[in-house]
Amino acid sequence: MDSWALLYFSVMVVIATAVQTITGFALGLILVALCTAFGVMSVIDCAAIVSLVSMMNAGLLLRRSYRDLNGHVVMAIMLGLIPTLLLGFYWLDQVGRDQVSLLRTIIGAMVLVAGMTLMLRPSPYSSLSAKPFFIGSGLIGGLFGGLFSAAGAPIAYLMYRQPLAISVIRSSLLAVFFLSTFVRAVTGGFAGHYTSDVLIKTLIAAPVMLVTTMLIEPTLPAIPDQVVRRLVFLCLMALGLYLLLAP
Repeated sequence: MDSWALLYFSVMVVIATAVQTITGFALGLILVALCTAFGVMSVIDCAAIVSLVSMMNAGLLLRRSYRDLNGHVVMAIMLGLIPTLLLGFYWLDQVGRDQVSLLRTIIGAMVLVAGMTLMLRPSPYSSLSAKPFFIGSGLIGGLFGGLFSAAGAPIAYLMYRQPLAISVIRSSLLAVFFLSTFVRAVTGGFAGHYTSDVLIKTLIAAPVMLVTTMLIEPTLPAIPDQVVRRLVFLCLMALGLYLLLAP
């Protein structure tokens, strides 16, 4: 990777980390989508890097907010997530290298769905959803977590409809992403995805992510929620359409 490619990759990490820090999800999805759209690296390599970077990002954010998470909800989601995460990982590892155009289409569609999900403002449920709903969101999210280390959209949509404080929702999402990326990173290690090149890029991405998180985190209370949603929505729509329509 030459110096310009490293610069582009670092900018992509900043963008993805900023969105994750503000919204509580989408670091993996945005980083994989950007790398795929601009051909910076393969989906397999990018997903491997995302697993480690997302795990560090979630761990950093949880260091102050872990007391807010809902353990019962987190464990229910993980119960559904882990089996399909392993399934998605296996599919990517076995046939993903030969299905680049299909992967690009799937990522583009996921980005569009994530953008629309972010703009939806459904009223919260009157009571907490039953356990099977959380397991179901984990099943769906886990598949994409295994493929792209991007399990967020379906889980985040369900979580933001719960009658819970925003701090509880955000911390619970971060806990899910920390655990899911940990499982994926360990699986990737056993599968040999962490080559020297991937580890070097991770070492580049990690400090960029850490600095971005520490700079943005203190400003969260001052950032208007609707402004953020609209800006991220426009970016995701443009990125998703590019992935779907570009030759």
